Amino acid sequence: MAKFDKIISSTVEKLYADERLRSNLVDAEASSILGWGASWIETQITGARDEKAAQQIAQSELARVRAAIGALNALAKNPGAPCLGDAVAALDASLKGGKPFTRDETWQLLLALTSAAWKLRAKK
Repeated sequence: MAKFDKIISSTVEKLYADERLRSNLVDAEASSILGWGASWIETQITGARDEKAAQQIAQSELARVRAAIGALNALAKNPGAPCLGDAVAALDASLKGGKPFTRDETWQLLLALTSAAWKLRAKK
């Protein structure tokens, strides 16, 4: 049993219980997006130094993941496939953490996005 399993489990349950995060998503989309959120939260909590830090991380990361998934859910309200530019704009606030990206960060994000897109298209 992992050190912070109860904290992880409780936090992930809160994520999945929030209906507002998936109201505009089809089941497959919600499953994928919430799965990403749960994985992110688990990874962040697992790195905590002690239980108090794990609780603080759980709270802050749940808020951050909720904001990001909420932005995606709002984007899903529009019919059809979302435009990539609109999707990035919808996530902009949750990605920034309250401060603008530097030039270097922007290039790093664009390169990571390009690599991910190429890998995704190569699977088809």
